[in-house]
Amino acid sequence: MDALAADNPGFWMLLVLALAVLYILSTLIGLLRGVENLALLVVINLVGGMTCVGWPATLIGAFLMPKKSGRPPEYHPRW
Repeated sequence: MDALAADNPGFWMLLVLALAVLYILSTLIGLLRGVENLALLVVINLVGGMTCVGWPATLIGAFLMPKKSGRPPEYHPRW
């Protein structure tokens, strides 16, 4: 059975796709949550994601970063 998986190009394409999704998982989570500093998360994920420190850090950051608020900040004029 192992020989069939090694010879099947579909298996390798699926494996590469699954690893790519796993690599950018923190970016996808940040995008779905709508975090404020998504660009920072993407850069850290792309640059430091290959290390054993960068990938977990971006994954934790994707869950802990504050979400964007959908409304503009309130303006209180001084009268």
